[in-house]
Amino acid sequence: MNIISVLLNIIYIAAPLLVVTMGALVSEYAGRMAMFLEYLINMGAFFCYAFMLLSHNVVFACFASVLLCAAIVFVLERIASRFNANMFLISLAMNLLFASFTTFFSVQIFKTRGVLYSEYFLFNAPKTRIITSIFCYFIAIVEILVLKYTRPGLIMRITGSDSQVLSSQGISADKYRCISWIVASASGAFAGCVLALRLSGYVPGMSGGRGWTALAAVFLGKKRPLVVALSVIVFAFCEFASTHLQNIQLFTNIPSAILLALPYLVSLILIAFVPQEK
Repeated sequence: MNIISVLLNIIYIAAPLLVVTMGALVSEYAGRMAMFLEYLINMGAFFCYAFMLLSHNVVFACFASVLLCAAIVFVLERIASRFNANMFLISLAMNLLFASFTTFFSVQIFKTRGVLYSEYFLFNAPKTRIITSIFCYFIAIVEILVLKYTRPGLIMRITGSDSQVLSSQGISADKYRCISWIVASASGAFAGCVLALRLSGYVPGMSGGRGWTALAAVFLGKKRPLVVALSVIVFAFCEFASTHLQNIQLFTNIPSAILLALPYLVSLILIAFVPQEK
């Protein structure tokens, strides 16, 4: 495998992770880290598969999946906010709820909790990787530009740290916190759609830890978009390495479970040793 092929594979791997990481970054700016992203990615992938079989239109399937996931998060966020619930715990609890949703609908619609595949959900793998990567990077760039150069983006960036300033200007910080979760959920759902399209099917747990990795990238990047994006590239490289090191003779004696855990080991090491701002 030459260097160009390696770089392209890393770019492809990083694309869906970058989208969900930018969504996590928006929620962190608002002071509400989206801890629900891991299982929301799975739910987005499942709904994409289900809507595709219903409509036979991939654009509709992705759009409907993103819209439905964002609507679910919006309703749950409004209910939790109305009753002054602990939003950190609510965010964690959403993971359990989304996992249950996915299992319930899978059993009700497809009569199985396992892998889902269909002749109506088959895509050309190389072409799909290219197209989905273009959309992922486009969405991520738009999110960064909005955060950096627009008034709503500026408001979002200070919602978590200086909500009193917004209140003094008559701006509702609660509104922007809600929007941040909608953006995070839409980003996560789209990442799930990308994973499903690339795999040409749905597999339970197909997020593969990307929701947690996105949170780690935001944490390591110290909420700086370019540094966060660089962290995503590092994690994508680790994921690529964990898959291909098993084919190198030097690493054949290392248990495959350790190699597959490489992205998580690297994130743990970086979090432990990279200096953090107070």
